[in-house]
Amino acid sequence: MKKEKKMQPNKEITRREFLITTGAATGAALVTASVGPFVHTTMAKGETLRVCSYGGSYQESQTKAFFAPFADKFGVKIIEASGADIAKVKAQVDTKAYEWDVVDLETRHVARGELENLLEPIDTNVVKLEGIDKKAIRKAAIGNIFWTTSLAYNKEALGGKKAAGSWADFWDVKNFPGPRALQDQAPFNLEFALLADGVPMDKIYPIDVPRAFKKMDEIKEHITVWWQNGAQHIQLLTDAEAHYSSAWNGRVNVAQGKGVPLEIVWEGGCLDLDWWCIPRGNPNKELAMKFIDFALSAERQGEQFEKWIAYGPTNLGAFKYISEERAKQLPSYPENLKKQFAHDADFWGPNLAPLTEKWKTWMIS
Repeated sequence: MKKEKKMQPNKEITRREFLITTGAATGAALVTASVGPFVHTTMAKGETLRVCSYGGSYQESQTKAFFAPFADKFGVKIIEASGADIAKVKAQVDTKAYEWDVVDLETRHVARGELENLLEPIDTNVVKLEGIDKKAIRKAAIGNIFWTTSLAYNKEALGGKKAAGSWADFWDVKNFPGPRALQDQAPFNLEFALLADGVPMDKIYPIDVPRAFKKMDEIKEHITVWWQNGAQHIQLLTDAEAHYSSAWNGRVNVAQGKGVPLEIVWEGGCLDLDWWCIPRGNPNKELAMKFIDFALSAERQGEQFEKWIAYGPTNLGAFKYISEERAKQLPSYPENLKKQFAHDADFWGPNLAPLTEKWKTWMIS
């Protein structure tokens, strides 16, 4: 068996600090930077809100569309962190040592958080739900984006050869050669393995775990890098260290905008949501709810997806701020949507922890 090459995540600074001070007379902004968490504040003295997301171009889009405007409007200081994870939320709730007031979580983490009572119920007296897609409303979370994990490739790296157009092709290393990368986790990979094995999209759940891992055995030795985060997988594709990789559509779109010859394959993509959540018992939940309401507005989401990153809005009113040309790049655009399947929170909620342990064992076997 070919020895696997496992890339170590770059030791990047994932928490940076920016102090934005708005002059009362001139409205000019003074920006400084140093090592530490992102901080946005204004001349007005106010409270502090700590928000955790997933870093990279995605979090940069949130900074521009939500964090800085909220800080400027309400005179609060926002401290940003990255590396959101439900296990870290659980540790904070259990110890009452809160590092985050608002956290951006993926669906499977939200499902586990609700099962284990780790998240604050959304206060609908503060968070207005008018115009919010019904699929984006849960008891203890409100969706903020629709996004897709799908197959992507570097067109230039293929040298004119036919590109893989499905997960079955990704598994076909003979007819579609080239270095490959996948995310180091069970979610998505098990679904993609079943698709590669011929399971129809509407029959993926509940996941046939033995069948999925058996199919993963076939591709394991051909994976040169098991990536850890969004910045890493885009860098792998950009540098052609991986010709093919599972990828987040918004990150691919940002790279395309910079001239990187990447392509996204919507066929067999997994449509998911990210959600605004508040760790249960957080003493700053009132301000946290106020932020969530602000970030869900049609205008704020419209700016994020029109200008900064190609994910889909959960506030349906945001489409009036998004051009038709831009809408075609979003995962929730009808022509893209029909080629994908929806991530199943009901399956992953109770199965995330045990299948994560099974995945870790499989990785070292």
